[in-house]
Amino acid sequence: MPKANPYYTDSAVNLTNPEQIKESLKEYYRLNSVCQSLRQKITDSEDGKMLANTEEDMSVINNKIRDLIDQHGSYQDQPNGVYALKQKRVSLSYDPQIFRVQFPTFAPAVIKEIIDTTKLNGLIKGNLITEEELVKKGVASKSESFAYIIRV
Repeated sequence: MPKANPYYTDSAVNLTNPEQIKESLKEYYRLNSVCQSLRQKITDSEDGKMLANTEEDMSVINNKIRDLIDQHGSYQDQPNGVYALKQKRVSLSYDPQIFRVQFPTFAPAVIKEIIDTTKLNGLIKGNLITEEELVKKGVASKSESFAYIIRV
């Protein structure tokens, strides 16, 4: 049994089924069919097969480069714009309850429902508090994520 199409009457905004949209949708579907047909012709052609094989080879070498980065370190040739590196991203999150206990003088300035990071960054930039101090006292926690950037 085929799956029923979604029913959007309850969630659609201003659902009036205007004729102009119906006509534009017909043209959209026609163009989409042409695109699908062209994609299929390209896929079935010798060049399309070579493209698919090349993309598969690129995926394999991309994974190899990632493994090599993990084993041997990142690579950067900045003047030529060539990179194969693992980039670390660090984010801090803050606990308002602990901040209030550890920094009662500054708490009214930075705590709303959550810590106002703009004002807290002002305290950090003003050398009144350091990120290390916030982490050490349990007010903030660091989380790290990594992204691979491979560009030639």
